[in-house]
Amino acid sequence: MRSIYQYFESAVVISSSDQTAKKMLVVGLGVTGWSVVRFLAKQGMHVLVNDSRDIAPYSGSLRQRYPDIPRYLGGFNQRLFDEADEIVVSPGVSLDIPEIKAARDAGKPVIGDIELFCRYAKAPIAAITGSNGKTTVTALLGEMAAAADVNTAVGGNIGTPALDLLDSDPELYILELSSFQLDLTTSLKTKTAVVLNVSADHMDRHASLRSYAETKFRIYNDCLHPVVNNDFFAKAQTLLPSTAEKLSTSAINYSLAQPVFDVDFGIKEKFGKAYLARGRKALMPASELVIKGEHNMSNALAALAMGSALGFSEESMVAALRNFAGLPHRCERVAIVDDITFVNDSKGTNVGASITAIRSTDGPVVLIAGGDAKGADLSPLRDAAKDKVRAVITLGKDAALIEELLDGVVETLRVGSMSEAVREAFVHSEPGDTVLLSPACSSLDMFKNYEERGHAFVRAVQGFDR
Repeated sequence: MRSIYQYFESAVVISSSDQTAKKMLVVGLGVTGWSVVRFLAKQGMHVLVNDSRDIAPYSGSLRQRYPDIPRYLGGFNQRLFDEADEIVVSPGVSLDIPEIKAARDAGKPVIGDIELFCRYAKAPIAAITGSNGKTTVTALLGEMAAAADVNTAVGGNIGTPALDLLDSDPELYILELSSFQLDLTTSLKTKTAVVLNVSADHMDRHASLRSYAETKFRIYNDCLHPVVNNDFFAKAQTLLPSTAEKLSTSAINYSLAQPVFDVDFGIKEKFGKAYLARGRKALMPASELVIKGEHNMSNALAALAMGSALGFSEESMVAALRNFAGLPHRCERVAIVDDITFVNDSKGTNVGASITAIRSTDGPVVLIAGGDAKGADLSPLRDAAKDKVRAVITLGKDAALIEELLDGVVETLRVGSMSEAVREAFVHSEPGDTVLLSPACSSLDMFKNYEERGHAFVRAVQGFDR
């Protein structure tokens, strides 16, 4: 497989003397910031660190491993921004803070970890973004690469930070990218890329849905084989008409409808059954997917389209699809208690993801929702809850907001902890129901991340006293 990648050598050649002379300011010392510090230190660069928190997550690690790297905590220091030659901002740090705005206004380079990654990556890149489904598609494409015997490094916004992937020597990088990472990336060159969908999310960081979409669609700026979700295309045409028109003539398309062209992917009916298909060729029955729901059929088609662009055989891709059981915290069945199914969809951090989870669940639902909505419009939950949701257990910062919008639609009950939420959800359920944790909100008001929230749900299900 290596021969198909030999054409691609996008790494920017930068002399070591030029780099070591630069003063690099790393803003934010979370998982990504810590990966940036380690990478820059390895290059022998002059590194400074600034974090607004009094105790940053990796401040102890920094002190132990790099005692000579200056660190400034407890607030942003304007002098550091003024003196830095280049500023590397972590995804969790808003670009609207005065120090960053002043630096950008002054023409100072402000980049993120993916821009830094692109300067050094020597293998082709497959990139995935979208409001929902990107982690599943990234992991699934990685499984397809493994089945095709392609040495692949998978990471980015999921799992391993992108810069840590440079320690390996892969034939291919597969990156999940967030809008925050794309915001600060200008040199990304991809063999194939996809925007799975765009729905209201991170509205506390983006001025509008259009600006959010514009950031997502930057993934296509220098892409050899763009992959486009035709089921989302009408919305894309409304949000970004010029970009959508350009993609319509050059992309590999996928859709839950029957494919129109032989290069495209979709759903074909054969012998009364739905099949994943490429053009007129049926590849596998949709019923054989372990991951269920129309959204996962769409995710599978997206991975097939990207895999075809990368030269993977249909046999290896189908084998990976048949074996892929999904990921934790994404509509993960936890237990069945007294004929009530408990499902962990803690990764449902926005309203679009939660609506998809509700609609993909068989039978009535008791929903556990709430957290920090980050300024997003949660009103679409009203229609999703009608005739499908029996009750909603709310918790977290925006519990009252959810209760207000569901008033007159479904019964709501507010609780103060995940264990209490699980107990009340069980009480309000009937045999055959599903208790679904799909919060439609960020977890950061109560938990370190969505994984911790999901683990709390699983522990509560496994240990609650009925």
